[in-house]
Amino acid sequence: MTAAEASNLDDALYWEFVEVIQRQHPAYDVEIHNGEYVIVAPHDLASANLAINIASELNQWVRARKLGRVFDSNAGFIFPDGDLIAPDVSYVSYERLPKVPKTFARVIPELVFEIRSGKQRTKACRAKIALLVAEGVDVVVYVDPHNRTYEVHRADREPVLLAGGDRFEVPEILPGFGFAIDELWP
Repeated sequence: MTAAEASNLDDALYWEFVEVIQRQHPAYDVEIHNGEYVIVAPHDLASANLAINIASELNQWVRARKLGRVFDSNAGFIFPDGDLIAPDVSYVSYERLPKVPKTFARVIPELVFEIRSGKQRTKACRAKIALLVAEGVDVVVYVDPHNRTYEVHRADREPVLLAGGDRFEVPEILPGFGFAIDELWP
């Protein structure tokens, strides 16, 4: 990366670090959690397919109602404290993000999904979930394909566990949206 290219970025050091990591490990990504660089493992096929299934359901519903935008894990969000996090699936309303920037967005999503892959430790996933809730995301959903469960996290509330024939809904964010979780497993 040239100095001119780096000067156009929000955080040139971040991009230099990403370039170094991806030169040796192209499937891995980098986030910033609590001010520290964190290397994020890629998805396995099952978790990648689940992310697409969730994003497809959400995007189809949101677009039809012109409510906002759905992003995959290539979209990063810069939080007020400087953390950079790229959830697996994110929803941001037009109210919070009227225009999509050509860089990472300085906005807090209303809804995010984090999907555990076979390459991720449960402890690392749970730490990211806690961080997203602490950063102010309204609803954070931890999806564990291995246990076939969804955990719905909101600030100051106990997580709600969904499994089997349960239906996922978030009426405080997207009234009327939902899906049976068993329909989306790969």
